[in-house]
Amino acid sequence: MVTLLVAYAFFLLVVAVVLGTLSVYAWGRRDYTGGTALAVLLAGLSIWDLCVAVGVLTRGTDMALLFAYGLYVGVMPAIAGLFVFSLAYTNRDRYLNRWTYALLSVEPIVFFTALLAGPDGLIYTVSGPTGTGIYGWEIAGGPVFWGHLVYAYALIAVSSALIVHYALDSGDLYAKQVYAVLLAIALPWFGSVLSIFGDTSIELTPVLLAGTGVTLSWAFFRGRLLDISPVAHREVVESLNSAVFVVDTNDRILEANDTGRQLLGDDTLVGQSVTAALETSPDLLEKYRGLNDDTEETQAVIERTARFFDIQLTPLYDSRDTLVGRVFLVHEITEQKQRERELERRNQQLDQFAAVLSHDLRNPLNVASGRLALARERNDPEEFDRVEKAHERMSNLIDEVLAFARDEKTTDRVEIRLSALAKAAWGHVDTGEATLQIDGDREIIGDRDQLLQLFENVVRNSVEHGSTGGRPGADDNVGRDDAGVTIRVDATPEGFTISDNGPGVPPEKREEIFTHGVTSSESGTGLGLAIVQHVIESHGWDVEMTESRSGGAKLVVSGLSAESAQPSEMAS
Repeated sequence: MVTLLVAYAFFLLVVAVVLGTLSVYAWGRRDYTGGTALAVLLAGLSIWDLCVAVGVLTRGTDMALLFAYGLYVGVMPAIAGLFVFSLAYTNRDRYLNRWTYALLSVEPIVFFTALLAGPDGLIYTVSGPTGTGIYGWEIAGGPVFWGHLVYAYALIAVSSALIVHYALDSGDLYAKQVYAVLLAIALPWFGSVLSIFGDTSIELTPVLLAGTGVTLSWAFFRGRLLDISPVAHREVVESLNSAVFVVDTNDRILEANDTGRQLLGDDTLVGQSVTAALETSPDLLEKYRGLNDDTEETQAVIERTARFFDIQLTPLYDSRDTLVGRVFLVHEITEQKQRERELERRNQQLDQFAAVLSHDLRNPLNVASGRLALARERNDPEEFDRVEKAHERMSNLIDEVLAFARDEKTTDRVEIRLSALAKAAWGHVDTGEATLQIDGDREIIGDRDQLLQLFENVVRNSVEHGSTGGRPGADDNVGRDDAGVTIRVDATPEGFTISDNGPGVPPEKREEIFTHGVTSSESGTGLGLAIVQHVIESHGWDVEMTESRSGGAKLVVSGLSAESAQPSEMAS
């Protein structure tokens, strides 16, 4: 029996040293969540084992009784440290204030007051010495002892419940370290129950503290108990707008935040393989497989149904630089991409603005230059009036081209006759020997300046591309003169047409002719018909390029409200 007790005492001394070493380790990491409380808990358990060991080695003496009472110097901070650790570890540190610490100090103060100043029997009733009992004395618990026991078990139960609840809610990523803490708590208190209420020759609680030391050692050095805070992880990851998935080295999802579960439409992602979880998102799965996660963070961008996502896969290493998993992050960047595209579109519009401005100002500038030369030659006031009108037209064009560059829709709608519109545009263009024929008339409701811009560009386009490229022997129904092209304006129930007897547009090019920059002339800008299309679309109409009766170009504008047509008239 004596030999067994001696072995028992030396075993407890070893456990006390291990627990003390872990306490020092935890104290060195007291800045981490729960580090200080855990250091106090381990220090208390170490003192507990140390007192029991010395009490056994000095059994039957007064010193043995001293250490039998002295073990509470370790028990009291151990219980309080466990409770404080459970609050900090489970993100309830808001309750850790001076009132909490004051309440935790009440029971130790009462206990040690009873021990030092109270009558015998309040804590223990002692008889002996005797050959039985590990301390060589018969020791029976008094009322303060039983009160302390109820208080201790209640505090341990609350602490355990907090950690169990957190374990169920924390997911798989921190399951190992949480369960390690639970095992470390359960072992000594299970031994305590057996020792007090069972029939054992030695106290099992100090022995099972060895299991506590081994479990916490694993939790510290392999489970990274104080290196990774599950509280901090949860607060940071769940607050992100990005989808976050933590994947182990076997491509199994250990953790996913709410955004990630919403993205994939699955609340049961944890525990699934990446292949199974991303089965409904093959584009994400392809990027995941394609990213290289061996040495550095990798990144890619994908587009899904008009939504853009930035994909990042970051290796996750432990303190020994061993790859333990990956962090797979999916961040939506749709708004950023939309802004980039809008900026590109605006830049293109600025380029078009400069080109359109130089293109459309050439018509009134040519007219003004020609009229100014005539005015100087003839000294005719009417020619000066025409120069002034050309300058006014240039001013209006600048306003209209600005609106075109901003992609503004027409708002200033008035009623205007088709014939008046064609004649006004004809006067703004240097038409040379070309002639204008108007067949039929109708009311058009639209923006007068923009419609003038439309007709000017069509007329100018026909003059430049048709005057020198007519078809020999072409049908003369539109009154073509050998010196120039004839441009014909027709009213239709759906809208109007503008045609000429020039070379026309090949069928394969009729759709692309409205595209900005497309031209059949080496000196052309490719802007004229692009401006025409913009004006027509801003009015909500439709446009089509076809072939005229003489084989020339024919612009068909439709989608207007039906108006009555009037007899034709000629203008030149």
